[in-house]
Amino acid sequence: MNAALRPTLEAAFKLSKVYETHCQRATQPYSLTQNESDVLLFLANNPTYDTAMDVVRYRAISRSLVSKSVKSLLARGYLSYEKDEKDRRSTHLRILPVALPAVKALQKAQEAFGRLLTENLTPQELAAFIATSKKLSTLLEKESKTYEHL
Repeated sequence: MNAALRPTLEAAFKLSKVYETHCQRATQPYSLTQNESDVLLFLANNPTYDTAMDVVRYRAISRSLVSKSVKSLLARGYLSYEKDEKDRRSTHLRILPVALPAVKALQKAQEAFGRLLTENLTPQELAAFIATSKKLSTLLEKESKTYEHL
């Protein structure tokens, strides 16, 4: 096994688990699933991307999970939707005021998670971490497009 692979995979797994734990703690009073939290956060943090397909594309969550989460959030009154006037196949999602306390809690959890990742890094380590993360993200984005047709 490549010397970088094992620690990278271990870090990715731990990163995911700790992030999910932060989100779960934040949304415990709201009884949101991780996928519902991901949909709400994506919509709140990316206002120019407001369709379920945007969530699928940019968060790499399956269509079925996004669909299930959106239906649940609509039923709970956390989201509303509006058909696109120019493209009737497209539906724009909107976060409703009742969801804002949960969204704020999730955003605070994201901020705390970000501090956790970076608080013990020197400025040089932080710069290297950011540069390496961007490089990996670009590489993985290109690679993931190879598999979109499957």
